[in-house]
Amino acid sequence: MTKKVFAVIGTGAIGGYYGARLHQSGEDVHFLFNSDFTHVRDHGLTVDSHYGDFSIPPSFLQAYSSSEAMPKADVILVAIKTTSNPLLSSLIAPIVKPNTLIVLLQNGIGAEQELSEQLNLPFVGGGLCFICSNKIGPGHIDHIDYGRLTLGVYGAEGQPLLEQVAQDFRNAGVDVDVESSIVDARWKKLLWNVPFNGLSAVLSADTKQIMQCPELVTLAKEIMQEVQAAAKALGTDLPTPLIDTMLSNTAAMKPYHTSMLLDLKNQRALERQYMYKNVLDLALAHGVTMPKTATLYQQLCFIDPATSHE
Repeated sequence: MTKKVFAVIGTGAIGGYYGARLHQSGEDVHFLFNSDFTHVRDHGLTVDSHYGDFSIPPSFLQAYSSSEAMPKADVILVAIKTTSNPLLSSLIAPIVKPNTLIVLLQNGIGAEQELSEQLNLPFVGGGLCFICSNKIGPGHIDHIDYGRLTLGVYGAEGQPLLEQVAQDFRNAGVDVDVESSIVDARWKKLLWNVPFNGLSAVLSADTKQIMQCPELVTLAKEIMQEVQAAAKALGTDLPTPLIDTMLSNTAAMKPYHTSMLLDLKNQRALERQYMYKNVLDLALAHGVTMPKTATLYQQLCFIDPATSHE
């Protein structure tokens, strides 16, 4: 069988890690870089991982500074921040072919349907990354903990190809779950992302610091309950014990700087639209109010480097 061509759009903490794992297992992977391109062209891509460190030397790294130079892809892994999604259509247009599976390895909700409508695509995949991974330098990724993927697809026609891609990841040593509904899976991830990404950014605190404060643990739980209620109103049942399980897992994990906290520290725009605004709008449209989540969103609006207070 002909080997698939994978394209990674956004080779940072997420795209770099999962793309490098696929490359390590022998897959044909092409990486799009932005500011790191010159560095990786000369020095390659390095992954420090608690599963064992590895690297892709320059001579084996298929790196590009423009998607127009990349080959047409069977699978496109999109790992750019949702704040860059207005550019997504133009980034992937040169490498899409009939039946290309696009997989959005992003946070939040609503992006699969949005991209499907924009490009008139019959299906768009989504991936939720349960991973602690940071980019600590040009072409240098620090994989701290976890790494499991949950995959799903918007558009039933894409399910067979999604199953194949899931197996490719498993062959690369990545634990993968395939959900029948990407929407259900995204609500599950939002149960953690909404409280902990926002609180970590507003408080400039890592997960350990948050979990050491009983009052913050209570607040996080109350925000999770709001997400649970919103999800239920939209047809996704998140079991109540899952909240306590997530809190316990967070308390046990190594101190972790969330992606939103890192974006704030690096003066990058925060992912407010898909992780907060879409959630609040969907909830309100279905008669659910989320006062604590709304307050957190308002605070994020104030501290967001993309927001002008002049």
